[in-house]
Amino acid sequence: MKRGTRNIVVVAVCAVVLGGAVFALTKTGAGGSSASSASSAPDIQLISKSSADIVSMKVTNRKGSYTLVPEKSGAVSAASGSSSASSSSAAYTVEELSGCPVNTSETGSVVQNGFSLSATKNLGTVSNLGDYGLKSPQATVEVKFKDGSTFGYKVGNATATDSSAYYMCGTNSDNVYVVSVDAGLLEDQNYFITKEMLAIPGSSDSTSSDAATGSAGPDFTQIVLSGSNFPKPVTLQKKDDSLAIVAPDSYTADSNSLSSLESNLTTLTADSVAAVKPDAAALEKYGFTNPTVTAEFTADKKNYKLIVGAKSGKNYYAMVEGVNVVYSVTADSVNGLISQNLFSLRSKLIFLPNIETVKSVAVTSGGKTDVIQVTRKENAASSTQDKKAYTYQVTGNGGKALQYDTNYRNLYERLIGLTIFSDAENKPSGSPAVTIQYGYFDRAGTDKIEFYPADSRHYTVLTNGKVQGLCVKSDVDSMMQYLAKFESGQTIQAS
Repeated sequence: MKRGTRNIVVVAVCAVVLGGAVFALTKTGAGGSSASSASSAPDIQLISKSSADIVSMKVTNRKGSYTLVPEKSGAVSAASGSSSASSSSAAYTVEELSGCPVNTSETGSVVQNGFSLSATKNLGTVSNLGDYGLKSPQATVEVKFKDGSTFGYKVGNATATDSSAYYMCGTNSDNVYVVSVDAGLLEDQNYFITKEMLAIPGSSDSTSSDAATGSAGPDFTQIVLSGSNFPKPVTLQKKDDSLAIVAPDSYTADSNSLSSLESNLTTLTADSVAAVKPDAAALEKYGFTNPTVTAEFTADKKNYKLIVGAKSGKNYYAMVEGVNVVYSVTADSVNGLISQNLFSLRSKLIFLPNIETVKSVAVTSGGKTDVIQVTRKENAASSTQDKKAYTYQVTGNGGKALQYDTNYRNLYERLIGLTIFSDAENKPSGSPAVTIQYGYFDRAGTDKIEFYPADSRHYTVLTNGKVQGLCVKSDVDSMMQYLAKFESGQTIQAS
């Protein structure tokens, strides 16, 4: 067919608009028991408009109803903070979901059925619409255009040969077509709620990175955790280049736990929507009056608040402040948050002084003290204007010269490699079984680590008088054996 002839046919089809009802879908009257004038042709154009022509599109189906309307220019998604309006085409939102984050990609797919609907087959006039599910349709659609016209149709059963194809007819027509429609036509309004709860982009200034991709993550400067998992709220604040626990006490943070926590707070996508615009009763029902965890945090100088409510099966209910939607999220997607407590967030290493700053180490056990002294001399050839370099020497008991680069370093790794495995609160009485005391080149004072017997297999560890937790006695005994080997000049293997 010539292009000009084809355009005449399309115009003729689109001209069948009587009473502002349906394009190419006028009522043709009753027929026999089967379809009459059936025909098949690729892409039978039933409506030909543009998205910008639409004023509203109301959909009523077996799950409820909703109305799609043009979104105001520059609207912003509350979940991700990104503009959902497109410069190339109109974007649509759900009128009933005002104030909620809407996935305009999904609404756009449904609106496509309102301004550009094509049929794959024309069954012609049928005598009984009920045979095609069109007397009690799965969905009815009414589209209003800026020129005052309307376009209405009904969606019936899926065809027997293709579950993605449906029978349809005009609102006041007995002419049946086979069309493909967007799945959203058969869903309720919650289908269009954005499932992306948190999507914080990476920061070029961030020092954190994703281990798999190497991409920079957001720069977290503070995280405050509360809720039933945290009877005492825990505050982490940025110190130097990483977060450290500053309340209810000061601790170094465990890098793995911190990474899992930050990951959950950076990207979170819901499994489904549980409720929209919940009232007080609904908030209590979903566990938000006594949440499992509340995380208030600052990332890239923006403040966020994520609340995890009650558990339901394998999922948890969750909300983001400023988004009036209750989501259901998988336990795995928030495991880095819900599995945490103060102890899990703490580093399990007891004490980590930098070897280059330590001038002396004194280890006391059983009434005997082993003394290690370190001396250093500036290495002018390796020093820079910003940082001095040194060469080191080490002596043991009685000033005995010992090997620094291998033996002392390997022993030192075992000293700072001692860990706690469990929390402890009560300060022990009596005298410590083992004491390690560190002195420094560049500052006065010392740091003291004490190991008190807790039972036959464990020590309670104190750092400068503060209870750290429980450690395994055999680990300390092993360290003492390596110390004895070091003092005698024997080779110390790397741990």
